Amino acid sequence: HKGSLQSYFPQRCQSPASHGPQENMQPYKSTSWRKPFPTRSDDKDIQHNEWYVGEYSRQAVEEALMKENQDGTFLVRDCSTKSRKEPYVLVVFYGNRVYNVKIRFLERNQQFALGTGLRGNEKFDSVEDIIEHYKYFPIVLIDGKDKTGLHREECYLTQPLLLTRHFSPL
Repeated sequence: HKGSLQSYFPQRCQSPASHGPQENMQPYKSTSWRKPFPTRSDDKDIQHNEWYVGEYSRQAVEEALMKENQDGTFLVRDCSTKSRKEPYVLVVFYGNRVYNVKIRFLERNQQFALGTGLRGNEKFDSVEDIIEHYKYFPIVLIDGKDKTGLHREECYLTQPLLLTRHFSPL
């Protein structure tokens, strides 16, 4: 069964108090619970999500979303210039338009954020957390071609786009 291994190894996770006095311990900054930059193994973590499509072109994804034509439909693809700082793009259909929102990785605090960072900087521990958050809170969609920054829409992420309905994987 799942979880049954814990009963076989109860001593594996001891509290610091069981190792002796606290004052003898070196200060320890625990950041291990946060995911570092998405490496190949972390890519596998994101790959199990139905909304993650990997290496699809911006054009192919936009065409598929336009065909679907449902506000709030979304997916996450690899950034075409995939780097440590900008690994993914959140692509959202709303108001007969497709918005591509970069997902940035903030190395300093091992978190993710959306957009360029110029208009707010909400941080998340994972890409999954971003998706879950915007299912319940509206995401602000900004037209990148609008230099005034006045054209903004808000929508909830409602359903992932299933690319298998539009075309087969590369």
